[in-house]
Amino acid sequence: MEGVSLDETLWLEGPEGREPLAVHFAAPADRRRPAFLYLHGFGSNQDGEKAVAFRARARAAGIGFCSFDFRGHGRSGGGMELLTMSRNLDDAEAAAGWLAARWPGPVAFFGSSMGAAAAMWLAARRPDGPARRLAAGVAIAPALSLERTLAEQCGGAEGLERWRRSGRLAVDNELVSCELGWELMEDLAGHRAEELPSGYPTPTLVLQGTADASVAWRETADFATRCRPGLVELHLFAGGDHRLIPQVDRIWQLAAGFLAHHAGTPLAPPADEEER
Repeated sequence: MEGVSLDETLWLEGPEGREPLAVHFAAPADRRRPAFLYLHGFGSNQDGEKAVAFRARARAAGIGFCSFDFRGHGRSGGGMELLTMSRNLDDAEAAAGWLAARWPGPVAFFGSSMGAAAAMWLAARRPDGPARRLAAGVAIAPALSLERTLAEQCGGAEGLERWRRSGRLAVDNELVSCELGWELMEDLAGHRAEELPSGYPTPTLVLQGTADASVAWRETADFATRCRPGLVELHLFAGGDHRLIPQVDRIWQLAAGFLAHHAGTPLAPPADEEER
């Protein structure tokens, strides 16, 4: 018996009024199954290469797969120039609440880069909201030190000062061409990586490439070792880059196994369902 596919637009308050947040849920027929909440990276969207690959694998494994576009991305509203971590947290919390109201089974976050960082901050900073439903998490190259990364891309103190004075930073790469507002840096000052391990609550599998030019694997390892012992598992891909596209199959195997362990439910349909 096949599941259902739901598309919905949520409306969130933004600086220019109500802004749409596009949410999609590919739900299995069995409501006892676990589900992933997928959070994409900067400049990507819920129909990016990794999201599409993981959604297909989830469907085949009988796992729910809920995804959304952060504002400024994909089919959601808002602009990239107003991107902040706090806005991302609001988006993630809205999507998590939407999923929690519709799915009784266990839920785990599955985030990439910026999306992984947002999910981890959501779990740590807003544990009394929808994040309380999170049984586990999977984080691919979490951008926990985005403030430092952006400062380096600016060329240091002088570049940061130019950004502060102008209020805008032009970003042009293979994924996106946009401008970022200085509000992003001001907001990131309240989301520093060294503050996250203290009290971090969610069993999390972290997957990281050692040749990642955007997220330093040693900083990711430092986060993992500073969390409560046994809470975070770290898997390094030697020579892996930031996106880890060639490792998608292995990432899915690790993520599905981690979900099965922490959700306490089988991932494949029972034998009597397969025989029908």
